[in-house]
Amino acid sequence: MNSFIRFKLALTEDTPTIRPYFEDKWAELNDSISDEILDSLLLLKGLHAKWVHLLKQLTDQELRLQFSHPEHGTKFTLQETIGNYAWHCNHHLAHIELRLESKGKYN
Repeated sequence: MNSFIRFKLALTEDTPTIRPYFEDKWAELNDSISDEILDSLLLLKGLHAKWVHLLKQLTDQELRLQFSHPEHGTKFTLQETIGNYAWHCNHHLAHIELRLESKGKYN
């Protein structure tokens, strides 16, 4: 969700500085721990549908837009960020698949 917002900020502001957050602390909040997995999957499905729609419409000029990440002390273009998030999402998917495999629920 934060990634999607970062893209929208870069598309609507002049090299915005994004706000970092503590992912590990977010994961410990009640909605992450006790939430029904279906709710999270539905949220991701809708979010990814909107993100794909947005990404497919980006021009070459828009792909060169940037945001500044204060933790890294650098600017990132949307184009390079797409690659980073593609890897990141695949990384999370691999964790999910391993978890399902260990539970015997994945074929």
